[in-house]
Amino acid sequence: MPVDFVKLLTDLGLTPTETRVYLASLKLGPTSVQEIAKVARLSRTATYDVIAALQERGLMSTFERGKKKYFSAEEPERAAAYFKSRTLELREKVEMFTRSLSEMKMLSGGERPTVRFFDGREALHALFADLVSVHPKELLELSNVDSVYEHLDPKVFLEARKALDESKVKIRMLFKGVQRNPRPGAEYCRLLPEFGDFSGEIWIYENRVAFVEFVGKMITVIIESKGFADMARTLFRAAWSICSAQPFHQQDRSSI
Repeated sequence: MPVDFVKLLTDLGLTPTETRVYLASLKLGPTSVQEIAKVARLSRTATYDVIAALQERGLMSTFERGKKKYFSAEEPERAAAYFKSRTLELREKVEMFTRSLSEMKMLSGGERPTVRFFDGREALHALFADLVSVHPKELLELSNVDSVYEHLDPKVFLEARKALDESKVKIRMLFKGVQRNPRPGAEYCRLLPEFGDFSGEIWIYENRVAFVEFVGKMITVIIESKGFADMARTLFRAAWSICSAQPFHQQDRSSI
């Protein structure tokens, strides 16, 4: 099957008119601009402009014989070398672009959060599936345990929890209510009553903040944003520091 050189050269980065002029010149050999323009089906002025662009790329050259100026396309090997050099330059620029992604995101107002919404029976399994998918080293939870066990079948909750290898994740939980089914190796701290009342849970892991509501139809909202996750993580650690400093904390932990 014959090669479509027009398509090939344009795919490699030449404009359609540059391709026509280069191929016309290659076919004609050293010749005048008038002859190249005729074969390339361009005006003489347009052909001069295209030749100048190709000369800058090292794909055409010119010389004088007597009082006449001749133009000549460089050999295909020279064109191949040019395209290879452009490939290397493009690869370096792509690598630089990749390294600069965070800076570029700032130009557009920073990273835009991704929000996913789940409800019903899918809500709990979607949360655990997302948690497992990012392989977190740490999981921070804020939970009203009484609300969880009042509105959710414990068997369903424990079954969903099996998806996570808890031996590989550092877990801390700030909780309200009576703790049940503690995880081996996890750390717990009971919230002070004056912190207020709430239902459901908040999970913080990697660049995610997940909100779970158990009252009524179960709802899970997962926000994927490093900025939001960092803010939530800072607030959790501040609350943990206050909670763990309370005199009743040690006694409470031993009874869990």
